[in-house]
Amino acid sequence: MAPGAGARVSLPLGPLSLVPSAGMVRVPLSLRVEGARVALRAPRMSDAPRLIDVRQRSWRFLSPWMPVPDPGAEEVQANRRQIHRQRREWQEDKAYPLFIVDRLTDQVVGRVAFNNVVRGVFQNAYLGYWIDVQHARKGLMTEALRLAMGAAFGPMGLHRLQAAIIPRNTASLAVIRKAGFRQEGLAERYLRIAGEWEDHVIFALTAEEWRAR
Repeated sequence: MAPGAGARVSLPLGPLSLVPSAGMVRVPLSLRVEGARVALRAPRMSDAPRLIDVRQRSWRFLSPWMPVPDPGAEEVQANRRQIHRQRREWQEDKAYPLFIVDRLTDQVVGRVAFNNVVRGVFQNAYLGYWIDVQHARKGLMTEALRLAMGAAFGPMGLHRLQAAIIPRNTASLAVIRKAGFRQEGLAERYLRIAGEWEDHVIFALTAEEWRAR
């Protein structure tokens, strides 16, 4: 299956810019990938108030699987600073935070992120994702991940994605397996989540595996 089959990818006219000596890929912030119900796009400064609303109402649902937030993390200005940093990291090919939005209203309902991008011989990024509690268990996360894989192995030029999931997070395990990731092993006390050092199951997917699905 071709990456992103069934999705519509919007990019400005002209080729993506690749810097051969550094292996840097320049993906425009205008990237938009559309599916049946959701679309993926870069964060915008205007998303800050909506992002706060979504995270506040979803906190009990998400907090067991997330790091303890910094003080003041739910203030509008703090979120705007974070979005500014995320957009800069996107332009520098360091990370690609993709907001999951309703395809018709463009309202933020979650996020898929490719963090800590490493080029050169690795061409790898680390995958993270979450969704608004009001939109959970509707298949939207599965749809968003499929769109994101098409972007990762297409315009972003990545070869490998890695995900780490707490073993008792059964919902996330189901989503990642449905997306075609294979289990590679268990990393003990891998990340500090909700104030505790947690074991994580490590999953990975390569471009070859994605295209063969």
